[in-house]
Amino acid sequence: MNVVENLDKVTTHLLALLDGPLPAEESRDAFLEEIDKALQIRDSLLQRLAPPFSETEMALGKKVALASQQVTPKLEGFQKQLKQEWAQVQQSKKTAKAYGQAYNSPTADGMYYDKRN
Repeated sequence: MNVVENLDKVTTHLLALLDGPLPAEESRDAFLEEIDKALQIRDSLLQRLAPPFSETEMALGKKVALASQQVTPKLEGFQKQLKQEWAQVQQSKKTAKAYGQAYNSPTADGMYYDKRN
């Protein structure tokens, strides 16, 4: 099997992975590792790609180029979603810390004062 055919298979597999939603947190690591592995294989195949190409390779190359245009926005969408979830986790940690530390210092008259910013 030549490089263009392998590139087509890897790109098709990558698109199949990216078509679905982002999995739940329990299986997310395996999912992201599989995407990373497919991207690394695809990158190595792109580096090995060299002319001259036959007619079938040219047609397959056009198919791969169209699929590649779909991969980038889907990856960016996943990245944006992961960043949003990370920001929510960081905000919840900050909020929990602010409420937890409020009870550490004694008050003058036994009343609770909210010290959050």
